[in-house]
Amino acid sequence: MPLVLNRLNSGPEPEFLLAAERALDLMAAFYTGEGYPFQRERSTALIQQFVQEPWFGDFFLIQWDSEVVGYAILAYGFSFEYGGKDAFVDELFVVESHRNRGIGSAVLDRLFEHAIRQGIRVLHLETEAYNPEAKALYLRKGFIDRSRSLLSRVLEG
Repeated sequence: MPLVLNRLNSGPEPEFLLAAERALDLMAAFYTGEGYPFQRERSTALIQQFVQEPWFGDFFLIQWDSEVVGYAILAYGFSFEYGGKDAFVDELFVVESHRNRGIGSAVLDRLFEHAIRQGIRVLHLETEAYNPEAKALYLRKGFIDRSRSLLSRVLEG
């Protein structure tokens, strides 16, 4: 399968800036499509911060047949419940023109392999209630709906 996950890192500046710009374009498409607020300057700073601190996780550009068609972000954490290192699939996006080709499934397989190499014991993710296709994919790939609620509180200060 012609899938490659390219890890975005803070390597040589020209290559990083080009990859970061492509990542930002993809993020803008994802956020706009989902109705999430998107601030390019804020996202630029967050990408730079994220890739400079390897313990935060990994940011991958998804390449299919030599074309960048999406991105995936694994954010690392630690879970006592699951016995060690865990990760959250914070974002997974494939451009609409490349959906329903098995790319999302293949990306998840690669993320599983990568996570195992990183010593991660469990992956978590969330999906919107209005996206049953994504949920069906995640269930097919072995994720379990634990009938829990993910609650969030934005902290100021």
